[in-house]
Amino acid sequence: MSAGHQAMRCKQELLSNWGNFPRIEAEVCYPTCADDVRKEVLRCERVIARGNGRCYGDASLGTHVISMLGLNRVRHFDPCQGVIEVEAGVLLDQILDYVVPAGWFFHVTPGTRFITVGGAIACDVHGKNHPQKGCFSNWLLDFELLKADGSTVRCSRQENSELFWQTCGGMGWTGIILSARIQLMRINSIWLRQRVVKAPNLEALLLAFEAHRAWPYAVAWLDGLSRGGNLGRSLLFLSEHTEGSVSESLAFPRRKAFTVPPYAPSFLLNPVTIRAYNHFRFASAQEGERLIDLEACFYPLDRLRLWNRLYGRRGFIQYQFCLPETHAAQGMNQVLTLSHQQGIVPFLCVVKRHGDRPPEAVHSFPERGYSLALDFPRTSKLFSLIQQLDEVVWQLGGKIYLAKDVCSAPKLSRIYPQHFAPDKFWSLMRERLQHADDYQKKS
Repeated sequence: MSAGHQAMRCKQELLSNWGNFPRIEAEVCYPTCADDVRKEVLRCERVIARGNGRCYGDASLGTHVISMLGLNRVRHFDPCQGVIEVEAGVLLDQILDYVVPAGWFFHVTPGTRFITVGGAIACDVHGKNHPQKGCFSNWLLDFELLKADGSTVRCSRQENSELFWQTCGGMGWTGIILSARIQLMRINSIWLRQRVVKAPNLEALLLAFEAHRAWPYAVAWLDGLSRGGNLGRSLLFLSEHTEGSVSESLAFPRRKAFTVPPYAPSFLLNPVTIRAYNHFRFASAQEGERLIDLEACFYPLDRLRLWNRLYGRRGFIQYQFCLPETHAAQGMNQVLTLSHQQGIVPFLCVVKRHGDRPPEAVHSFPERGYSLALDFPRTSKLFSLIQQLDEVVWQLGGKIYLAKDVCSAPKLSRIYPQHFAPDKFWSLMRERLQHADDYQKKS
């Protein structure tokens, strides 16, 4: 064993991602430089890179895991051009303190700032503005990729372009991202104008999305427990950046956060308490416009640190799917109705509208249409329900998001791990999707 490996911290851990299911025993190594990462890749038969563990299912879990959190340096920031180069383990949260004071923000950001840049690329994350800005890959200039043989290559749209697009949304199966350069978006203020629209049911919600296409950001909270004529009642949140003033001080706003203790009793979240909360939230919401800041607009859940603990030790499963525009209303109606019929109701539901996917972005999740994300507490009956939901989504030409997946049929992602070579970069997800029949027998 090399001196470099001896100096690296490695230990056996019980790992899980944000959904706290599944949990797996793994040897986790914590390199602090690219050379240490290379040594681990060459030492191990199979390995997978891991960011901050904020994906929901069984991605980035394996018997041997390389944590990239030690590669957390900002290499260069050009405040004139809005280009930042960072190592793969840098959190979006770290970047905000560099770029916002200089008048820059992300073109595309997911709903949490506590993910790594490497994870954002591997999942090709999207935000509330997909019809206008696409996915994270749209604003990715290039990245450095460590391959199975220990060599590194620079990948961009012009250089190693096929590997660039295979890696974006490729769930870490092409290699290990070491660093990346990102193009940022100019902003003049930390404030956004937000409009709230109340939709009494699913049909009204989709009409509201269509009527407000001009707004750059749009996302809806949906009451997953509403039924009958109120099925899918929602609050649609629309927002756009404001111009600000010359005298305005730019700094990313940081409010005091509350951390959920380990582990919250699972009875805190149940259909009775969630139904009461949903009724209060919808009834008390006021339509109209107001100003909100960057944190409130893009990262509201980050104020409640470790909110996944609210589901208790059982954990939860998020089921996120996207359907074409022509089938969105039918599919979401069927999915919500099926969950009610089975007595398994989602506790948190989010709807987004998506635009066209660039043809090169072969692994990006969003397609032109709508996505619905449903958070279900994990129960023994849930897996049977998901099989039924999979069939609805598949028949209507939809797909599921691998960054959230833990038990859907392999075809539902429309990504096939057997097409990735080599087998060096191997996760529990890849095992499940590539060898579905054998995996189910062992489970």
